[in-house]
Parts: sequence; structure tokens; C-alpha cells
Amino acid sequence: MLDDSAMESGSQKLPKGDAMSVRTVTLKLPEHLYEQLETQAQAVTRSVDEIVVQVLARSLPPLVEKDLPQALQAELGAMDNLSDEALWQIAESAMNRDKVVLYDVLLERHQAGTLTSEGQEWLIRLREEAEALMLRKAHAYALLQSRGHRLPTLEELHARTP
Repeated sequence: MLDDSAMESGSQKLPKGDAMSVRTVTLKLPEHLYEQLETQAQAVTRSVDEIVVQVLARSLPPLVEKDLPQALQAELGAMDNLSDEALWQIAESAMNRDKVVLYDVLLERHQAGTLTSEGQEWLIRLREEAEALMLRKAHAYALLQSRGHRLPTLEELHARTP
């Protein structure tokens, strides 16, 4: 059980986190689940409450960062309502190959000091697109994981890259 000032498990008390308020939740768990939690808690010398909080935190969808542009926050937030199939499409998407080639050319010119102001604008725009795509992909993977899907390993992702 969690209370407003501390997390308790048996006679152990854990101080409340500085930036986190704590709410009380009472759960009725089957004995076998409680035993699994207790075994895991003992193995890592932590309380059952800490293990429960950790398991819950891992299984919930990720929060959207508040320091992102408003439009991107809205887009990532709306992804919570997408089907698993749509999330997999986003997670496995890639930037348009022509844009990648253009970005590489512009970056080379920038590093050589020969990039025009128009080229600089394109470089910034393409970088922002790539960053937004990376955030969408990461958010899609995090949502899929929270829904119980197994994510590909780095080796599997590299094998898919053309």
C-alpha cells in the first residue's frame, strides 16, 4: 500500500520522493503474483511497493515531454489512440531517401563553409523533420512496448536497414 508520506511494505518505510506526490492504492492480488513480487523485491533488496511502482511505471504509456513544440506534443499525444498496426508503421518508417541525400550534401557544404543562406534554411528544416521523425518513432516503440509487444533488438533493426 502507498500512502501520502511514505511507501510501506511490511515494516519498511521509504521516504516520499521530493518531486513526486504519492497516492494510496489498495490492490487485491492473487497469492502467486504477490509471491513473485516478494521474491523479486528480496532479490534486489527493495520493498514490494517499490517493485510494484517500477512494474506499473514500465507498463504505462510514456508521457509526452512538455518542452516540445505544441504541434509535436499534440501529435505524440494522439498516438495513444492509434492501433498497434499504425504504431508499427510509424516505428518502422524512415525519412525520404532524397531528403537524406539532400541533407548530407547540405551538411557537407555547411562544414566546408560554402552553404548559402537558402541552403542553411533547408538544412535546419530537414534537421527538424529528422528530429520529429525520431521522436515519433521512439514514442511509437515506447507505446508498443507498453502494450506488451517485443521490440526489435539493435541487431534486428540494423539488419532491416537497406
